[in-house]
Amino acid sequence: MLKSITLTAALIVACATASVRAQMADRLTEHPTVQQSPAEEALALTREMTNRLHLNEGQFLKLLPLNRTRLTELTSLNLTYRSDEATRAAKVAELEAQFEQECSRILTPSQLSQLHNNYQAPATTTGNGLG
Repeated sequence: MLKSITLTAALIVACATASVRAQMADRLTEHPTVQQSPAEEALALTREMTNRLHLNEGQFLKLLPLNRTRLTELTSLNLTYRSDEATRAAKVAELEAQFEQECSRILTPSQLSQLHNNYQAPATTTGNGLG
């Protein structure tokens, strides 16, 4: 009798552990804890822009450091002003305006129009949006 209770308890613990591990694996897949660096994220973003906006090599080479700087500054703003939403929003809007101004020097009017139509500016995250 004691042996069957112990076996049943062990089986329940094993099932519960497997369930918890499966749930944690799902969470890690949805929200990975290892995030890309701004440099890696900038490269991915610039490649995406190249595909969507049909950038040439010169445009790619000019936008890559611009995206890297923008994402680094965005991360810094989000950390610095994390408790002051109004200031953070104003600083992000200023950063996005600077980014758009720089893009207008690099992209054609058609590409700039596509940029505005395809991307939204990130407000509080370092996602891959553009302004």
